[in-house]
Formats: sequence, C-alpha cells, structure tokens
Amino acid sequence: MRYIYALRNIYVVICIIFAMVIAGCASEKKKKDRREADDMFRKISAFVSEYIEKVGASPDSASWATACSDFEEGLDKITFSYSPDTDILLTEGQNDTINALIEEYIKARDSRIHEIMHPIVLADSISDSLNLTEAEQIDINQADASHNPGN
Repeated sequence: MRYIYALRNIYVVICIIFAMVIAGCASEKKKKDRREADDMFRKISAFVSEYIEKVGASPDSASWATACSDFEEGLDKITFSYSPDTDILLTEGQNDTINALIEEYIKARDSRIHEIMHPIVLADSISDSLNLTEAEQIDINQADASHNPGN
C-alpha cells in the first residue's frame, strides 16, 4: 500500500515539474514572438516612411508607377518574412502608427499622380507667353465676366 502512495506522489511531482517546464517554454516563446512583432513594426515603419518620400519625389508617371509597384512588393516581402499571426502580436499603438503611415503614403501617392497628370499653370505665365498688353488682358477678363456672371 505504501508503494502505491509513493508512486502516486512521484507521479504528482513529475506532473508538476512537467507543467513548470511547459509554462517556462511558453513564456520564452511569447517573448520571442513579441520581439519578432517589434522587429516587424520597425521594418514596416522604416519601409513605409522611405516610400512616402520616394513616391512623392517621382518626377514622372513611369517612376511613380514603379515606386508604387515596388512598395506593394516590398511590403508583402516584409510581411511574409515573419511567421503567420506575428501581426496579431503588434500593440495597439504600433498598429495605429502603421495605419497612419499607410494613410500618409496613400495621400502622397494620390497627390503626386494628380500633380503629374494635372500640372498647375500659373495665369501670369499664360498672359506673359501670349505677350498680351495690360489693356488686352483687361478686355479678356471683362469678356470672361460677361459670359460667366455668377463668378
């Protein structure tokens, strides 16, 4: 009978030790995953910031399109280089920062292509290039005003 109690006690001790080992390993895995999430955040933040400047500085639509394509491929490459669900471990602040950077990138991207496709031409440069005198310019402005009385 004592033998059975001794075996039971040994079994309980082994179970407790096993549980402690598993808990220790899980804690280490959580720390490692958290470090991966922090690393992922730093890489994504730096990458998006770089492309905000890159897409905003595109001199023409071809370089703009290349920058946009490179951005999408690069972001995928960073994201897929981490284990699945790493993004779930990002903190709320990290998620908010990434979202704000992505929104800033989208604004820069859209703004730049609009500037490329619809360049601003100053009114003074048009009249100067036509070599209009001041009197002729006044006549043109008055004619425009008579055609568009609401403006």
